[in-house]
Amino acid sequence: MIFFFTATGNSRFIAERIAAATGDRAIDIADCMRGSQFSFELAEDESLGFVAPVYYYGIPVIFTEFLSKLDVPLKHGQYTYAVLNCGGTTGNAARYIRRFVRIDAVFGIKVVDNYVPLYKTASESEIASQLDAAELETDRIIGLICGKMTEVNNPVAGWLPGLKTSITYPLYVNGRKTKKFRVNERCTGCDLCGDICPRNVIDCTSGKPVWIKARCEICLACLHRCPVAAIEYGKSAGRGQYINPRVEW
Repeated sequence: MIFFFTATGNSRFIAERIAAATGDRAIDIADCMRGSQFSFELAEDESLGFVAPVYYYGIPVIFTEFLSKLDVPLKHGQYTYAVLNCGGTTGNAARYIRRFVRIDAVFGIKVVDNYVPLYKTASESEIASQLDAAELETDRIIGLICGKMTEVNNPVAGWLPGLKTSITYPLYVNGRKTKKFRVNERCTGCDLCGDICPRNVIDCTSGKPVWIKARCEICLACLHRCPVAAIEYGKSAGRGQYINPRVEW
């Protein structure tokens, strides 16, 4: 059983690749949160995995909230692991999974950076190259998971990972302000953004999206998956959109 959270497809890309190789199930925690489903039963020989994107050297708040409610009884010897994915480095993001679940191994993978408030989206050729590398690294990790390796194997933790996480992650947790979102003239009122928002923060009853809560995940799913590129956040204008092209939604 593999739990993942994704906005643009990177974590789904990794989780489903692992699931296909190991015969496990890949489960989107956003669906679990919407359906208030937190109790699961593992088969006796089934492993428990978590695939999380890295936000500010931590993990999305929705992921920690899910973990705080998760009820999965672990039998003695059942293997558990976490796979962190990031555009740069992970820091010590795994600490926020370990607060709730015993983790035997931690892995890290660099994927396509999509935080457009700070960075421009990579070109198609750059994205293809980065995803090729991520596939190879995922396959390497699959081998370690199948061998039930029990240690940290994270080549993208970066320098001083604990310090980075301690300083930076609280800025995300205490920030996440929706007031930086705006909609440009291209908006057609299709309501896709409202449908895919994992926090049900976006209301489109007036014909245009309105962020009705002060905070959200800042996962930017609404921005990246808007079919007419009508949503902007901070200084994201002109920096493009990204959806993992190797994922089927």
